[in-house]
Amino acid sequence: MPKARPSNWPSPTVQTLPDQVAEAILQRIATGELQPGHRLPAQRELAQSMGVGLAVIREAVQRLATLNIVEAAHGSGTIIRPFRWLPLLYDKSLFHLAMQRIGIHDLWEARRLLEGQIIRLAVQRRTELDLERMRKVLDAAKPLPTTYEQSQALNLKFHRALAQAGQNAVLADLLDPLLDVQSRGASHRFSNEHCRETWEAHEAIYRAVLRRNMAAAELSIDRHFKIGPIALDEVEARGRVATAARTKSKRRRGS
Repeated sequence: MPKARPSNWPSPTVQTLPDQVAEAILQRIATGELQPGHRLPAQRELAQSMGVGLAVIREAVQRLATLNIVEAAHGSGTIIRPFRWLPLLYDKSLFHLAMQRIGIHDLWEARRLLEGQIIRLAVQRRTELDLERMRKVLDAAKPLPTTYEQSQALNLKFHRALAQAGQNAVLADLLDPLLDVQSRGASHRFSNEHCRETWEAHEAIYRAVLRRNMAAAELSIDRHFKIGPIALDEVEARGRVATAARTKSKRRRGS
């Protein structure tokens, strides 16, 4: 195979001014200060308030438009769009926004549905190499990880190996950003007992895929999401509390 011609690779750079401006706008959207349907201030006004040039503002707004965060409406300026999941496939810096605008429940539920299909495909399609990848991660988790960070790093590797075993690149790509979603408070839930239960659930997933046992696979993935880094029913409970708090806040503002 011929070697690729040498080329001059660009040096890594710090975050550019347009990136910083785009992030500042995203923070306003994430906190709810800018809601879908709201109009951004005029670009000249933004440039003056942020102390940057007009070209920087234009580039930042264009970046957000490319990600479908904002759109230019004729005669109405730049409008905030309703947030959608797909931009996360292209820019993981939007996770904070996703957590605020979509919510952990929808993200976690979507992951549960995706992995339910992935494990079914893995049972049917896994190869010896797939099994080796999964087994390698499980062995690396022995003895049990002693910190949440160690366990989480191995957890990501295991679920990516499982996704590979499903032999469906689209499902694997859809799942990948969901694996990086972290729920506030998950690290405080970590304990030796919880860690043991989590890796026992991973072992059960592996055994089901190894034996091509579809019923065991479905049971094992269901058990995993009842344990997880944070259980779905706990997410649902948090969501109900947060919804009640928002409703109460709106009533107060309306009174």
